[in-house]
Amino acid sequence: MANTSHVEQLFRQAIQYHSDGNLAQALQAYEQVLRLDPNHFDALHNTGIAAFQSGNFDAAASFIRSALKVDADHAGAHSNLGNALRELQFMDDALQSYDRALALTGDDANTLFNRAVTLQSLMRNDEALQAYDQVLALAADDDQAWNNRALLLWQARQYDLALLNADQALQLNPQAPDAHLNRGNILRDTGNPDSAEHSYRQALALAPEYPDAHYNLGRLLLAQGRADEALQAHDEALRLQPQLVQAQRQRALALQQLQRTEDAQQAEQAALALQGQLLAAYRQQAHRLGQLAQHGSAAALYAAALELDSSDTELQQLHAAALDNSKQHDAVLTSLRHALALKMERAARHGAAELVADTDQEKDYEKARVALEKLIKMAPNNPLAYINLGSILNKLGFNDQALASYDRALAMDANLPLAMWNRSLLLLARGDYERGWQGYEYRWVAKDLALSKAKRHFLKPQWTGRESLKGKTILLHAEQGLGDAIQFSRFAKTIQQRGARVVLEVWAPLIPLMRTLEGVDQLIESGTDRPPAFDYHIPLLSLPHALNTRIDTIPSAPFYLRSDPAKREQWSAELGFSTKLRVGVVWSGSATHGNDHNRTLPLSALAPLFNEDYEFICLQKEIRPADKELLDTLPVRQVSHLLNNFGDTAALCDLMDVVITVDTSVAHLAGALGKPFWVMLPTPFEWRWLEHGSTNPWYPSATLFRQRQIGDWAPVVNDVIAALNALPPPAAPTTFQLHTS
Repeated sequence: MANTSHVEQLFRQAIQYHSDGNLAQALQAYEQVLRLDPNHFDALHNTGIAAFQSGNFDAAASFIRSALKVDADHAGAHSNLGNALRELQFMDDALQSYDRALALTGDDANTLFNRAVTLQSLMRNDEALQAYDQVLALAADDDQAWNNRALLLWQARQYDLALLNADQALQLNPQAPDAHLNRGNILRDTGNPDSAEHSYRQALALAPEYPDAHYNLGRLLLAQGRADEALQAHDEALRLQPQLVQAQRQRALALQQLQRTEDAQQAEQAALALQGQLLAAYRQQAHRLGQLAQHGSAAALYAAALELDSSDTELQQLHAAALDNSKQHDAVLTSLRHALALKMERAARHGAAELVADTDQEKDYEKARVALEKLIKMAPNNPLAYINLGSILNKLGFNDQALASYDRALAMDANLPLAMWNRSLLLLARGDYERGWQGYEYRWVAKDLALSKAKRHFLKPQWTGRESLKGKTILLHAEQGLGDAIQFSRFAKTIQQRGARVVLEVWAPLIPLMRTLEGVDQLIESGTDRPPAFDYHIPLLSLPHALNTRIDTIPSAPFYLRSDPAKREQWSAELGFSTKLRVGVVWSGSATHGNDHNRTLPLSALAPLFNEDYEFICLQKEIRPADKELLDTLPVRQVSHLLNNFGDTAALCDLMDVVITVDTSVAHLAGALGKPFWVMLPTPFEWRWLEHGSTNPWYPSATLFRQRQIGDWAPVVNDVIAALNALPPPAAPTTFQLHTS
């Protein structure tokens, strides 16, 4: 029998080597311990850790498994085994190890983070988002969790939330190149190329040999026609990562723009050859993992292959089979639906059936309607076709027919969340709040919706409206956009009146404004402040359903938010004396909004409004590059450099005689302040403004100006000009007393 004190002395020496970073000597010392005591748990476990740190993941997994035979309930060993298995691409087994560790130890932020990363690697993005929520509930300052969450939301095209998450990551760690890259991708995809380029270059300043940053910068430069610079960026990306097929493709396009035809053809051939090599490697590795029962890992590899060649039907079948084998049945359905949607799109655009001659124009809804109706004649039992048709009919303003189309889809399959969601928006627009709010809850389960990726997950239950709130604490948390938070924060007072202690969580730009909201006991900043203990939670836009809200029960006080008197005084001094009507104007909102292409109008379309008879004040924080040059020539005062948050904007709004705006957060702000405001609404419009009429039950001070035809703003602007000219002049000018010493 080994001398226990000698064994422990050797083990302490091994620990010393290990802590000093001398892995080779540490491994030798652990080996000596294990010769004397083969069942020494800590020596087995630490040998596995040292092997992992040395890059020998097979050995790491083997030693940690041996340690777990000695102590099967050691949470740390299960977690470390998960790390080793993840590096070996055994993602399914890694998840089991993390789950076992969490079952033993409860909530551990590191294990939860590694589990989230594994889910993300498996492309189980909904579950990964939930896992990152759990991480952030324990460690709100984890910048990597915020950044990975931003990446998932960007992939889901939930751009507003993605940008907020990326900004939060950078606030916590400004030196993170990955976060700058993610931010650049979000800004690029939302039409902010200058800001995107700045983010890419910041990423490269921090990590000059970052191939993805070079590639994405090159992609942006090429889209701007800067082919020489793009070519340099892609060459650098390929130098650093020769297997980056996307960079090779972009390189070919850059050469084509530079009219280097022969070089472009060679680059395209190189891209095709590289794509073939990668596809073969993905298939081979996925097949191997499938044979080892790592079906989730196999599915992720097949998905990566499909990103290279989405038209490969065999790959689609292998992908669906791997998802099915990994028990991801919802994902199987989504995968098959995507394949069907691809076939439908091909048929509608250029399939053998020649359904339409040309449907390349995004707004050509009428052609799309005709194509879908022909498809339905070919496949009358396809509920997805009816859902898509309903969406097109809604955009065209044929809402009765759109509802009928959604109902037809639901008659075929009552469990279609996307149909329920789309139908709910129509019902809400018609004022049918009883059925509308009920259907609106399907935003969390409709996998095709970006909103479903943003669902928050807490240990405490969501309040349904049935539970008593007397003496309870409830967390109301913002979702979707800043305007949504402003609109639905009004319900805080109603919840407080039910006896609850109300904690309201909103994004940083809204904090100064929300301090004036009645019914809030504690205000916290999303992503920064950890919520206090609470009994229930509920997203803000679920409150109307829980409260059984109807048109006639909307809390619609003349105002429910107030601006800061001190800030109003500052703005009064900044703006100075005026005898003219002061008109606040907003013609574009956040480019990340899903309906931005419809709701925003070019400044040139609004230009006829502006003249010297009124004092026009721009209330926008961001001015798009396409509008900047024209704006400088118009009689519009620009103060965007002084707008730091919604508290500043609120105080400025309060000094306006009227606010003229498109459907942005400023519209909600003006309404919540009780200021007269005019909203220029597009077709199709947001449900909250209702189907007809020039007034709105949510905001008594609103006047609505509606588009008659899709994309035609001229009649709307003419109506606004006529309404402005009909306003009486100010009753009395504002005067100021100057105090001199």
